[in-house]
Amino acid sequence: MATGVYDSRSARQSVGSAGSGSRRHSLLSTDDGNWAPSMQYDYANAWSVNGGDKLSRWRRAYIASDTGDTEGVQSTSLALPDESRFTTCMAMSEDQPLLAVGSGSYETNMFFVQSLDDQLDVKASFASKFPIYSLAFKSNLLMAGTDRNTSVLYKVDRARLLGYASENAIDDTQGAEGPLVRCVGTYKNKAAKSIDIAAPGSHVPTKRVACVEFAPAFAGSSSGAWPPASVAPNSELFLSCLGGVINIWDATRNQQALRVEKVSGQPLCRAAWSAQAPANLIAAAGIDGVISVLDLRRRGKAVAWRTAQPEAAAYGAWLGGGGGEAGGSVNDVAWSPYVPYWLATGGEGGEAHVWDLRYAAADGAAVATLSHPTNHGSIRSLAWSATHADLLSTGTSDKSWWLHSLRADSGGGEAPTVRAAVIADRRAADDIGSVVGLRAKGNAFYTLSACGDLYAHRVAPGALAASTLHRMDGDEFQRVETAVYARDLKGAAETVIGAVQRLKEDPAGDADAGTHPIVRHAESIRRLCDLFKAKPRIAHASWALPPASVALGGGSLADGEQPASVTVTAEAGPKPSSPTAARKDFASDLAYVAYGLPPDFPLEAAASRQPVVWQALELLNMANLRIRLGRMVDIADGAGEKSAAPTDGDGRALWKGVVERERQIMQYVKAEPALFDARLLRAVVKLVLPHDCIAGLTLGLGICQAFLSCQRQHEHRGAMAPVSCEMLDGLVHVLLFPTVFDTDTSGGGGDAGDDAAMAARAVAVPNVQMVRERIGECLAVCPEAVFEMVRLEISIQETVLQGGEQKKVAEDIVATMQRHARATRVLLDNTASAEQRAQIQIHTQFPATTTLSASAVRLYLNSLLSTRGYDEYLANTQWWRAAPPAIPADAGHVIGSDRGWPASFPLARMLNRQAASAIVPRMQRQLDVVLATIKKEPLGLEPRLYRDTLLKAARLGLQLRCDQRLAFAVDVTTKNKATGEALTTRQTVATAIDASVLADAFDDIGSAFLMLLEALTRHSSHRDAFKRAASEARPLHDALGALLAAEPQRHSAEFEQMSDHHKARVMVIRKYLRKLEHYAQSQQHEQPPPVPQGEQQ
Repeated sequence: MATGVYDSRSARQSVGSAGSGSRRHSLLSTDDGNWAPSMQYDYANAWSVNGGDKLSRWRRAYIASDTGDTEGVQSTSLALPDESRFTTCMAMSEDQPLLAVGSGSYETNMFFVQSLDDQLDVKASFASKFPIYSLAFKSNLLMAGTDRNTSVLYKVDRARLLGYASENAIDDTQGAEGPLVRCVGTYKNKAAKSIDIAAPGSHVPTKRVACVEFAPAFAGSSSGAWPPASVAPNSELFLSCLGGVINIWDATRNQQALRVEKVSGQPLCRAAWSAQAPANLIAAAGIDGVISVLDLRRRGKAVAWRTAQPEAAAYGAWLGGGGGEAGGSVNDVAWSPYVPYWLATGGEGGEAHVWDLRYAAADGAAVATLSHPTNHGSIRSLAWSATHADLLSTGTSDKSWWLHSLRADSGGGEAPTVRAAVIADRRAADDIGSVVGLRAKGNAFYTLSACGDLYAHRVAPGALAASTLHRMDGDEFQRVETAVYARDLKGAAETVIGAVQRLKEDPAGDADAGTHPIVRHAESIRRLCDLFKAKPRIAHASWALPPASVALGGGSLADGEQPASVTVTAEAGPKPSSPTAARKDFASDLAYVAYGLPPDFPLEAAASRQPVVWQALELLNMANLRIRLGRMVDIADGAGEKSAAPTDGDGRALWKGVVERERQIMQYVKAEPALFDARLLRAVVKLVLPHDCIAGLTLGLGICQAFLSCQRQHEHRGAMAPVSCEMLDGLVHVLLFPTVFDTDTSGGGGDAGDDAAMAARAVAVPNVQMVRERIGECLAVCPEAVFEMVRLEISIQETVLQGGEQKKVAEDIVATMQRHARATRVLLDNTASAEQRAQIQIHTQFPATTTLSASAVRLYLNSLLSTRGYDEYLANTQWWRAAPPAIPADAGHVIGSDRGWPASFPLARMLNRQAASAIVPRMQRQLDVVLATIKKEPLGLEPRLYRDTLLKAARLGLQLRCDQRLAFAVDVTTKNKATGEALTTRQTVATAIDASVLADAFDDIGSAFLMLLEALTRHSSHRDAFKRAASEARPLHDALGALLAAEPQRHSAEFEQMSDHHKARVMVIRKYLRKLEHYAQSQQHEQPPPVPQGEQQ
């Protein structure tokens, strides 16, 4: 292949607006001296409904045939170095700014052109062996159709053509120094019959390969018939048209075509592969004016849909052919890149047609027809816009390029129609030459004339402004619509941000109490979201061709038969195959895809390039989410208690919709907390909690953390935060309900005896406002500690729901509470002072006081009861019996009669009754049993029983600092052994064990345990004596050491402030601990543990 030399600087010419001083060009002007600007086609008002039909008025007034939109389109022209001036085809690289142009010349007949924003440059030219009549580009592969019934495959080093480092070595020997373009395969196409001699009445046959095209990426099909199993996954497939036959090839095998399909008895002009998955459809048309659609999954004949071009009969009669197959040629077909069942065709009649493949083409009626009154030539090529679903461009034989805009007729009527208007055009510079190639990429359209002129037409936003479909009122919103349609997403985003911010600050929204300003403008927000919405790709499975008997017959439906079809805006289902139904559905689909962004538009890519676009999208999503959540809450409030699970309009449970948006809610609350008021968030969480407790708690915790993050960030910057955690008192109340402040709902209320016994601790029923004020105090002191309570609630609920053995569940709950207490201690030490900790009454050494959840407290204390942790139960509940300090009447918040102290909580009645009636008797019984046993036989118990009882007695002696003995009158039922009758007696029980009883028990049991350890050392060999004793003494030694470590050190101020009784108990336990050290030593523990400071003397 020979390479030519070309001076691109002398051939490139950029054409601009005539009014800007650019060079006048026949592309933009007319030689008719009578032409005046007033006679120019009014592109800006092409869609105006005022003043009658603009097209008709312009046609009557128009004199010259050469004109163009000099303001809305910026064109660049390039004269290719084709001496024969016989260019035939053009192909475009998908991912590189590179075009390939073919020529019918026998000399230099292949050109590569770089297409930049404002220029076209020939990068290389070559001489292929045969003239080129069709081209297809995919990746680094270029397929060319010749006039010798062959298709030739080339490998192209695109990077080197564009002046970069080689993207691939074409072969192993030559590498980057090899040829830029190299032939790698030749494919001999078959025709249906001999094409050497023309049959009478038929067109003169040709060996030209009229069309080549690569297949898009394949997806699996339901039948599995296509592609064949023999095709490798990475193989490139392509089609070639020779005569009326389509040959389908695997590029890796050139001996035989995969499939040969006879489509027509006359030559085909064009075949196009549908780019939509699963890429099984091919559209083809040719000289006979018939349009066919092939479904490669069909076995046998693949033609699944067929019609005749509407003007075929009339054009054939004009030619003297009598119509039918001798009618006008269809020169080009093009699939819509956004709607998989839209197919555009153009032919000799000078009109372009759009077909809806879900319907049989009854009576040859297309769903839309596009034309221009001054177009006197045939349509040679056409292309859909790469950025708009409603724009279709055409190239004609009279050297014109037209850009048409489709719009559904908004007028009433039983038969809706679709109108089309030309919004831009260009006329080629030469006096002769049709547009033989037309491609669209981005906002540019590339046209190739038969005389070797290549043009790049870039449509400016001004040319699209008049075609914008407006559905919103107000200049600001209409500017957004115009910018989105012009794909000026940055400008649209900037306008949206300003508009939404003004809506949020609208003071009129405050007129309705409790209504956020953004809710008043819900309709505007919804329309803006629709405008920016990235519509989903229309799935291949959502539509179908009509049945073969209808699609191929072109007539009415068979009896009882209906074709399946689906629209993107209506519910799926079969539809009658009639021109009216087809146009109606097409108009509905057009109204959907033409407004805003088309389906599968790469919005994320645009947002990544323009951060302001992403910011606008997030702001719209936030506002829309706020409106949706408010609507959900309103629906739930309207349903009341009549519906256990309120649903939306689609019958979907509201709480499930909230759970699906959980991550989005937390993300947006963190980004814009002022948009989501705490009252709304509380109501949203309440929707979920009754149905999925864990999901509701998790959502609530995420909201709390978002508010906290916002508050801390503003505090760090020294700025006023738009929200504060104290606003969440209602939400926290819902998450931890019932709290320790709420009225006891367990059903275990007291009686008259209780009321008398609790006279000094009368419990008033707090209202909701009082409870939330108390929660607000805790949030003001340390919100992190309160949110840790929610995290604890989640852990405990997960443990309970997981289930298992009762003892194991109880142990897990106790361990969880202890971990929570340690975490709370760290949080309070870092954020709260001692006075603040005293105010909120959280004592981290007692886990039951570290949460406001009454459910968590109950589960924890019941778990202690199950694991026989009677001492810990009594130590934790002492705060519900403590006497309150003297607090002035005007200080603090009043809950009950004791101004916020735990003793006045409604939970106190239940806990104190249980302590008196169950815990104290069991603890007393354990002490009595152990003491009675050691009195008879000091060594008669297992070591673990000594240890457990000693530790409980020590803990109760040290930790019950502020306990107040309360008495309860309870009914005790016993059974008469003689008669078997049940006897009920009323007894008085107390909430505490006498300190003297605990002290005596510790001394007696401690002595017995030391005797046991001494006996172990005497009755074992010398080698194992201390090891055995240490194994029994070490657990008690460590536990007592940890207990003493929590006490104030001797000689400290805190130690001196303790009561004499408490000091005595500390000294007794420390003395006993030193005695244990002798036995706690072993070969593994050669040194005793250090004695606590203050006792080292």
